[in-house]
Amino acid sequence: MGPVREIPLKIFGNKPVIRIRDINSVVNNYKIFKDKAKKTNSTCAAVLKGDVHGLIMKDVAPLLYKEGARDFFIEELFEGIELRNILPYKDVSIYALGGLLRGEEDYFFDNDITPCVNSIDQLIRWNTYCSINNKRDVLIHLDSHMNRLGLLDDSVNYLSENFESLTSNLNVVAYLSHFFDIKGDDHSNCNMQLNILKKYLKILPVRKVSMACTDSVILLDNSSVNFDIVRIGIGITGGAPSKNKPVSKNAKHTMEIYARYSQIKTVKKGDTIGYGGAYTTLKDTKIALVHIGYKDGYMRVLSGLDEKYGAYMNIAGYRADVIGKISLGATVIDVTDIPSEVLNDNFYAEVVGPNVDIKDLADIVGCYEILVSLGRPNKKFKDFTMDEFKELSY
Repeated sequence: MGPVREIPLKIFGNKPVIRIRDINSVVNNYKIFKDKAKKTNSTCAAVLKGDVHGLIMKDVAPLLYKEGARDFFIEELFEGIELRNILPYKDVSIYALGGLLRGEEDYFFDNDITPCVNSIDQLIRWNTYCSINNKRDVLIHLDSHMNRLGLLDDSVNYLSENFESLTSNLNVVAYLSHFFDIKGDDHSNCNMQLNILKKYLKILPVRKVSMACTDSVILLDNSSVNFDIVRIGIGITGGAPSKNKPVSKNAKHTMEIYARYSQIKTVKKGDTIGYGGAYTTLKDTKIALVHIGYKDGYMRVLSGLDEKYGAYMNIAGYRADVIGKISLGATVIDVTDIPSEVLNDNFYAEVVGPNVDIKDLADIVGCYEILVSLGRPNKKFKDFTMDEFKELSY
Protein backbone atom coordinates (compact mmCIF):
# COMPACT_ATOMS: atom_id res chain seq x y z
CA MET A 1 0.00 0.00 0.00
CA GLY A 2 1.20 3.49 -0.78
CA PRO A 3 1.12 6.51 1.50
CA VAL A 4 -2.27 7.99 2.37
CA ARG A 5 -2.39 11.64 1.37
CA GLU A 6 -3.87 13.89 4.01
CA ILE A 7 -5.92 16.68 2.48
CA PRO A 8 -7.24 19.54 4.63
CA LEU A 9 -10.91 20.36 4.11
CA LYS A 10 -10.01 23.91 3.06
CA ILE A 11 -8.22 22.56 -0.01
CA PHE A 12 -11.51 21.36 -1.51
CA GLY A 13 -13.24 24.70 -0.89
CA ASN A 14 -16.58 24.58 -2.69
CA LYS A 15 -15.57 21.81 -5.10
CA PRO A 16 -16.18 18.06 -4.64
CA VAL A 17 -13.04 16.90 -6.50
CA ILE A 18 -9.39 17.90 -6.46
CA ARG A 19 -6.78 16.96 -9.06
CA ILE A 20 -3.05 17.07 -8.30
CA ARG A 21 -0.54 16.98 -11.17
CA ASP A 22 3.00 16.02 -10.21
CA ILE A 23 5.14 17.67 -12.87
CA ASN A 24 8.43 16.76 -11.21
CA SER A 25 7.46 13.10 -11.56
CA VAL A 26 6.92 13.66 -15.30
CA VAL A 27 10.54 14.79 -15.48
CA ASN A 28 11.63 11.76 -13.45
CA ASN A 29 9.87 9.43 -15.92
CA TYR A 30 11.33 11.24 -18.93
CA LYS A 31 14.83 10.76 -17.51
CA ILE A 32 14.22 6.99 -17.25
CA PHE A 33 13.42 6.80 -20.98
CA LYS A 34 16.22 9.21 -21.88
CA ASP A 35 18.68 6.87 -20.18
CA LYS A 36 17.29 3.90 -22.13
CA ALA A 37 17.52 5.88 -25.39
CA LYS A 38 21.10 6.86 -24.63
CA LYS A 39 22.12 3.19 -24.62
CA THR A 40 21.15 2.92 -28.30
CA ASN A 41 22.44 6.41 -29.22
CA SER A 42 18.86 7.52 -29.81
CA THR A 43 17.27 10.90 -29.23
CA CYS A 44 14.47 10.83 -26.63
CA ALA A 45 11.63 12.99 -27.93
CA ALA A 46 8.69 13.95 -25.70
CA VAL A 47 5.15 13.49 -27.04
CA LEU A 48 2.89 16.14 -25.49
CA LYS A 49 -0.34 15.58 -27.41
CA GLY A 50 -3.66 15.70 -25.56
CA ASP A 51 -2.22 18.41 -23.28
CA VAL A 52 0.20 15.73 -22.03
CA HIS A 53 -2.68 13.37 -21.28
CA GLY A 54 -4.22 16.04 -19.05
CA LEU A 55 -1.03 17.01 -17.21
CA ILE A 56 -1.06 20.42 -18.94
CA MET A 57 1.58 21.36 -21.49
CA LYS A 58 2.36 24.81 -20.10
CA ASP A 59 3.53 23.23 -16.84
CA VAL A 60 5.29 20.19 -18.31
CA ALA A 61 7.15 21.56 -21.33
CA PRO A 62 9.44 24.09 -19.57
CA LEU A 63 10.68 21.46 -17.07
CA LEU A 64 11.33 18.94 -19.85
CA TYR A 65 13.28 21.60 -21.73
CA LYS A 66 15.29 22.27 -18.58
CA GLU A 67 16.01 18.52 -18.41
CA GLY A 68 17.42 18.63 -21.94
CA ALA A 69 14.46 17.73 -24.16
CA ARG A 70 14.69 19.52 -27.50
CA ASP A 71 12.44 17.42 -29.76
CA PHE A 72 8.70 17.49 -29.15
CA PHE A 73 5.78 15.83 -30.91
CA ILE A 74 2.20 17.05 -30.73
CA GLU A 75 -0.91 15.91 -32.61
CA GLU A 76 -2.38 18.97 -34.31
CA LEU A 77 -1.11 22.34 -35.47
CA PHE A 78 -2.92 24.36 -32.78
CA GLU A 79 -1.07 22.38 -30.09
CA GLY A 80 2.20 23.15 -31.84
CA ILE A 81 1.46 26.87 -31.84
CA GLU A 82 0.70 26.73 -28.12
CA LEU A 83 3.93 24.84 -27.51
CA ARG A 84 5.95 27.26 -29.62
CA ASN A 85 4.66 30.11 -27.45
CA ILE A 86 5.75 28.18 -24.36
CA LEU A 87 9.16 27.26 -25.81
CA PRO A 88 10.12 30.02 -28.27
CA TYR A 89 13.71 28.82 -28.52
CA LYS A 90 15.64 28.20 -31.72
CA ASP A 91 16.95 24.84 -30.49
CA VAL A 92 13.44 23.41 -30.00
CA SER A 93 11.95 21.29 -32.80
CA ILE A 94 8.18 20.75 -32.81
CA TYR A 95 6.63 18.05 -35.00
CA ALA A 96 2.91 17.77 -35.76
CA LEU A 97 1.86 14.12 -36.12
CA GLY A 98 -1.54 14.97 -37.58
CA GLY A 99 0.03 16.12 -40.82
CA LEU A 100 -0.50 19.19 -42.97
CA LEU A 101 -4.18 19.99 -43.46
CA ARG A 102 -5.25 22.28 -46.29
CA GLY A 103 -4.73 25.95 -45.55
CA GLU A 104 -2.32 25.38 -42.67
CA GLU A 105 0.89 26.12 -44.55
CA ASP A 106 1.24 29.73 -43.35
CA TYR A 107 0.77 28.70 -39.73
CA PHE A 108 3.36 25.94 -39.92
CA PHE A 109 5.85 28.27 -41.58
CA ASP A 110 5.27 31.32 -39.36
CA ASN A 111 5.46 29.31 -36.11
CA ASP A 112 8.41 27.14 -37.19
CA ILE A 113 6.52 23.87 -36.76
CA THR A 114 7.43 20.82 -38.81
CA PRO A 115 4.64 18.71 -40.32
CA CYS A 116 4.81 14.93 -40.32
CA VAL A 117 3.29 14.55 -43.78
CA ASN A 118 1.01 11.57 -44.16
CA SER A 119 0.40 11.53 -47.92
CA ILE A 120 2.03 12.43 -51.21
CA ASP A 121 -0.49 15.27 -51.56
CA GLN A 122 0.66 16.80 -48.25
CA LEU A 123 4.28 16.45 -49.30
CA ILE A 124 3.64 18.18 -52.63
CA ARG A 125 1.74 21.03 -50.98
CA TRP A 126 4.49 21.65 -48.40
CA ASN A 127 7.26 21.41 -51.01
CA THR A 128 5.43 23.84 -53.30
CA TYR A 129 4.80 26.28 -50.46
CA CYS A 130 8.44 26.20 -49.40
CA SER A 131 9.59 26.79 -52.98
CA ILE A 132 7.89 30.18 -52.84
CA ASN A 133 9.08 30.97 -49.33
CA ASN A 134 12.11 29.28 -47.80
CA LYS A 135 13.36 25.72 -47.40
CA ARG A 136 11.95 24.02 -44.30
CA ASP A 137 12.01 20.69 -42.49
CA VAL A 138 9.60 17.81 -42.97
CA LEU A 139 9.08 14.34 -41.49
CA ILE A 140 7.55 11.65 -43.68
CA HIS A 141 5.21 9.15 -42.08
CA LEU A 142 5.50 5.62 -43.52
CA ASP A 143 2.51 3.37 -42.85
CA SER A 144 3.94 -0.05 -42.00
CA HIS A 145 0.46 -1.54 -42.44
CA MET A 146 -1.20 -0.09 -39.38
CA ASN A 147 -3.44 1.37 -42.08
CA ARG A 148 -3.85 4.69 -40.37
CA LEU A 149 -1.48 7.62 -40.90
CA GLY A 150 1.21 7.59 -43.56
CA LEU A 151 2.29 6.39 -46.98
CA LEU A 152 1.46 2.80 -47.94
CA ASP A 153 3.35 0.62 -50.44
CA ASP A 154 2.39 2.35 -53.72
CA SER A 155 3.00 5.81 -52.25
CA VAL A 156 6.36 4.74 -50.83
CA ASN A 157 7.37 3.43 -54.27
CA TYR A 158 6.27 6.72 -55.83
CA LEU A 159 8.26 8.65 -53.22
CA SER A 160 11.31 6.52 -53.93
CA GLU A 161 11.08 7.13 -57.68
CA ASN A 162 10.47 10.88 -57.35
CA PHE A 163 12.23 11.73 -54.10
CA GLU A 164 14.39 14.53 -55.47
CA SER A 165 11.54 16.44 -57.11
CA LEU A 166 9.06 15.84 -54.26
CA THR A 167 11.49 17.18 -51.65
CA SER A 168 13.47 19.73 -53.66
CA ASN A 169 12.63 22.56 -51.24
CA LEU A 170 12.59 20.49 -48.07
CA ASN A 171 14.99 19.03 -45.55
CA VAL A 172 13.72 15.52 -44.78
CA VAL A 173 14.61 15.13 -41.11
CA ALA A 174 13.35 11.60 -40.60
CA TYR A 175 10.92 8.85 -41.53
CA LEU A 176 8.57 7.65 -38.85
CA SER A 177 6.18 4.77 -38.34
CA HIS A 178 4.20 3.27 -35.47
CA PHE A 179 3.51 -0.16 -33.95
CA PHE A 180 -0.17 -1.11 -33.76
CA ASP A 181 -0.13 -4.37 -31.77
CA ILE A 182 2.43 -4.07 -29.02
CA LYS A 183 0.69 -5.17 -25.81
CA GLY A 184 0.86 -8.77 -24.64
CA ASP A 185 3.50 -11.38 -25.38
CA ASP A 186 2.83 -12.09 -29.07
CA HIS A 187 4.91 -9.59 -31.04
CA SER A 188 4.56 -11.22 -34.45
CA ASN A 189 2.77 -8.16 -35.83
CA CYS A 190 5.60 -5.96 -34.57
CA ASN A 191 8.11 -8.12 -36.44
CA MET A 192 5.94 -7.94 -39.55
CA GLN A 193 5.89 -4.15 -39.33
CA LEU A 194 9.64 -3.95 -38.81
CA ASN A 195 10.17 -6.03 -41.95
CA ILE A 196 7.88 -3.75 -43.94
CA LEU A 197 9.63 -0.64 -42.62
CA LYS A 198 13.02 -2.07 -43.50
CA LYS A 199 11.75 -2.84 -47.00
CA TYR A 200 10.68 0.80 -47.36
CA LEU A 201 13.99 2.09 -46.04
CA LYS A 202 15.94 0.04 -48.58
CA ILE A 203 14.44 1.99 -51.48
CA LEU A 204 14.52 5.44 -49.86
CA PRO A 205 17.45 7.80 -49.35
CA VAL A 206 19.02 7.39 -45.92
CA ARG A 207 17.52 9.57 -43.20
CA LYS A 208 16.93 9.25 -39.49
CA VAL A 209 14.17 6.83 -38.44
CA SER A 210 11.64 6.87 -35.60
CA MET A 211 9.51 3.81 -34.81
CA ALA A 212 9.58 3.17 -31.06
CA CYS A 213 7.21 4.68 -28.53
CA THR A 214 6.60 3.90 -24.86
CA ASP A 215 5.43 0.29 -25.07
CA SER A 216 8.00 -0.86 -27.60
CA VAL A 217 10.85 0.67 -25.60
CA ILE A 218 9.62 -1.32 -22.58
CA LEU A 219 8.72 -4.61 -24.29
CA LEU A 220 10.96 -5.04 -27.35
CA ASP A 221 14.67 -5.32 -28.07
CA ASN A 222 15.77 -1.69 -27.98
CA SER A 223 18.69 -2.35 -30.31
CA SER A 224 16.18 -3.41 -32.99
CA VAL A 225 13.40 -0.83 -32.55
CA ASN A 226 14.82 2.38 -31.11
CA PHE A 227 16.49 3.55 -34.34
CA ASP A 228 17.43 7.24 -34.15
CA ILE A 229 14.49 8.79 -32.29
CA VAL A 230 12.18 7.32 -29.66
CA ARG A 231 8.87 9.08 -29.04
CA ILE A 232 7.72 8.89 -25.43
CA GLY A 233 4.16 9.95 -24.61
CA ILE A 234 2.25 7.88 -22.08
CA GLY A 235 5.55 6.77 -20.56
CA ILE A 236 6.33 10.23 -19.17
CA THR A 237 2.96 10.17 -17.36
CA GLY A 238 3.92 6.94 -15.59
CA GLY A 239 1.99 4.73 -18.00
CA ALA A 240 3.19 1.35 -19.23
CA PRO A 241 1.88 -1.58 -21.32
CA SER A 242 0.26 -2.98 -18.16
CA LYS A 243 0.60 -2.84 -14.39
CA ASN A 244 2.84 -5.90 -14.51
CA LYS A 245 5.21 -4.41 -17.08
CA PRO A 246 6.34 -0.97 -15.89
CA VAL A 247 9.30 0.76 -17.48
CA SER A 248 11.11 0.83 -14.15
CA LYS A 249 10.47 0.42 -10.44
CA ASN A 250 11.55 4.06 -10.26
CA ALA A 251 8.71 5.30 -12.49
CA LYS A 252 6.31 7.59 -10.62
CA HIS A 253 2.63 8.45 -10.65
CA THR A 254 1.94 11.87 -12.11
CA MET A 255 -1.75 12.48 -11.38
CA GLU A 256 -3.86 12.07 -8.26
CA ILE A 257 -7.63 12.51 -8.02
CA TYR A 258 -9.59 12.76 -4.76
CA ALA A 259 -13.37 13.10 -4.49
CA ARG A 260 -15.65 13.73 -1.54
CA TYR A 261 -18.06 11.03 -0.44
CA SER A 262 -21.40 11.24 1.34
CA GLN A 263 -24.61 9.36 2.14
CA ILE A 264 -23.29 6.25 3.85
CA LYS A 265 -26.03 3.66 4.25
CA THR A 266 -26.68 -0.06 4.30
CA VAL A 267 -28.66 -1.93 1.64
CA LYS A 268 -30.05 -5.43 2.08
CA LYS A 269 -28.71 -8.62 0.52
CA GLY A 270 -30.27 -9.15 -2.92
CA ASP A 271 -30.91 -5.44 -3.54
CA THR A 272 -29.55 -3.86 -6.70
CA ILE A 273 -27.33 -0.80 -7.03
CA GLY A 274 -27.74 2.03 -9.52
CA TYR A 275 -29.18 2.29 -13.02
CA GLY A 276 -30.48 -0.87 -14.60
CA GLY A 277 -30.05 -2.83 -11.39
CA ALA A 278 -26.83 -4.11 -12.92
CA TYR A 279 -25.18 -5.03 -9.62
CA THR A 280 -26.85 -7.26 -7.03
CA THR A 281 -25.58 -7.32 -3.46
CA LEU A 282 -24.50 -10.75 -2.20
CA LYS A 283 -24.85 -9.71 1.46
CA ASP A 284 -25.99 -6.72 3.48
CA THR A 285 -23.74 -4.02 2.06
CA LYS A 286 -22.68 -0.64 3.38
CA ILE A 287 -22.27 1.87 0.55
CA ALA A 288 -21.03 5.41 0.11
CA LEU A 289 -21.68 7.89 -2.71
CA VAL A 290 -18.56 9.44 -4.25
CA HIS A 291 -19.12 12.72 -6.06
CA ILE A 292 -17.44 11.90 -9.37
CA GLY A 293 -19.04 10.35 -12.45
CA TYR A 294 -18.65 9.75 -16.15
CA LYS A 295 -19.13 13.42 -17.07
CA ASP A 296 -16.03 14.05 -14.99
CA GLY A 297 -13.95 11.52 -16.92
CA TYR A 298 -14.53 8.60 -14.56
CA MET A 299 -15.56 6.35 -17.38
CA ARG A 300 -18.61 4.11 -17.18
CA VAL A 301 -16.64 1.06 -18.28
CA LEU A 302 -15.10 1.15 -14.78
CA SER A 303 -18.47 0.14 -13.29
CA GLY A 304 -18.65 -3.00 -11.16
CA LEU A 305 -21.48 -5.21 -12.44
CA ASP A 306 -22.84 -8.67 -11.71
CA GLU A 307 -20.88 -10.13 -14.61
CA LYS A 308 -17.60 -8.22 -14.12
CA TYR A 309 -15.40 -6.55 -11.58
CA GLY A 310 -14.96 -2.82 -11.87
CA ALA A 311 -12.52 -0.29 -10.53
CA TYR A 312 -11.85 0.50 -6.90
CA MET A 313 -11.11 3.53 -4.73
CA ASN A 314 -9.33 3.88 -1.41
CA ILE A 315 -10.29 5.53 1.86
CA ALA A 316 -7.53 5.99 4.43
CA GLY A 317 -5.77 2.84 3.26
CA TYR A 318 -8.89 0.70 2.86
CA ARG A 319 -9.95 -0.57 -0.56
CA ALA A 320 -13.50 0.22 -1.66
CA ASP A 321 -14.80 -1.47 -4.83
CA VAL A 322 -16.98 0.39 -7.32
CA ILE A 323 -20.40 -1.30 -7.50
CA GLY A 324 -23.25 -0.55 -9.89
CA LYS A 325 -23.19 1.57 -13.02
CA ILE A 326 -21.29 4.81 -12.71
CA SER A 327 -23.71 7.73 -13.02
CA LEU A 328 -23.32 11.12 -14.67
CA GLY A 329 -21.87 12.76 -11.57
CA ALA A 330 -21.68 10.07 -8.90
CA THR A 331 -20.25 6.61 -8.19
CA VAL A 332 -21.25 4.07 -5.52
CA ILE A 333 -18.52 2.22 -3.62
CA ASP A 334 -18.70 -0.71 -1.22
CA VAL A 335 -17.42 0.39 2.20
CA THR A 336 -18.63 -2.64 4.17
CA ASP A 337 -15.14 -3.57 5.33
CA ILE A 338 -14.13 -0.06 6.35
CA PRO A 339 -14.58 0.71 10.07
CA SER A 340 -17.30 3.25 10.85
CA GLU A 341 -14.89 5.50 12.72
CA VAL A 342 -12.65 5.65 9.63
CA LEU A 343 -15.59 6.62 7.43
CA ASN A 344 -16.69 9.24 9.95
CA ASP A 345 -13.21 10.71 10.40
CA ASN A 346 -12.60 11.05 6.66
CA PHE A 347 -14.56 12.74 3.90
CA TYR A 348 -12.84 11.90 0.59
CA ALA A 349 -11.86 8.85 -1.44
CA GLU A 350 -8.69 8.40 -3.46
CA VAL A 351 -9.86 7.87 -7.06
CA VAL A 352 -6.36 7.74 -8.57
CA GLY A 353 -3.15 7.93 -6.61
CA PRO A 354 -0.59 6.01 -4.55
CA ASN A 355 -3.16 3.34 -3.59
CA VAL A 356 -5.20 3.30 -6.82
CA ASP A 357 -2.81 2.63 -9.68
CA ILE A 358 -3.80 4.36 -12.92
CA LYS A 359 -2.41 1.29 -14.70
CA ASP A 360 -5.15 -0.81 -13.05
CA LEU A 361 -7.79 1.52 -14.47
CA ALA A 362 -6.07 1.56 -17.86
CA ASP A 363 -6.10 -2.25 -17.90
CA ILE A 364 -9.89 -2.18 -17.36
CA VAL A 365 -10.51 0.53 -19.95
CA GLY A 366 -8.06 -0.99 -22.42
CA CYS A 367 -5.87 2.09 -22.83
CA TYR A 368 -4.89 5.37 -21.21
CA GLU A 369 -8.04 7.09 -22.38
CA ILE A 370 -8.85 7.20 -18.65
CA LEU A 371 -5.94 9.56 -17.95
CA VAL A 372 -6.98 11.94 -20.73
CA SER A 373 -10.59 11.79 -19.53
CA LEU A 374 -9.71 12.66 -15.95
CA GLY A 375 -7.23 15.31 -17.08
CA ARG A 376 -9.66 17.41 -19.11
CA PRO A 377 -10.60 20.90 -17.87
CA ASN A 378 -13.50 20.49 -15.45
CA LYS A 379 -15.31 23.17 -13.44
CA LYS A 380 -16.10 20.56 -10.80
CA PHE A 381 -12.39 20.06 -10.04
CA LYS A 382 -9.93 22.17 -8.11
CA ASP A 383 -6.66 21.73 -9.96
CA PHE A 384 -3.17 21.98 -8.51
CA THR A 385 0.36 21.08 -9.38
CA MET A 386 1.98 19.08 -6.58
CA ASP A 387 4.11 22.09 -5.66
CA GLU A 388 1.00 24.29 -5.41
CA PHE A 389 -0.79 21.66 -3.33
CA LYS A 390 2.09 21.30 -0.86
CA GLU A 391 2.38 25.05 -0.48
CA LEU A 392 -1.32 25.34 0.41
CA SER A 393 -1.37 22.29 2.67
CA TYR A 394 1.43 23.19 5.04
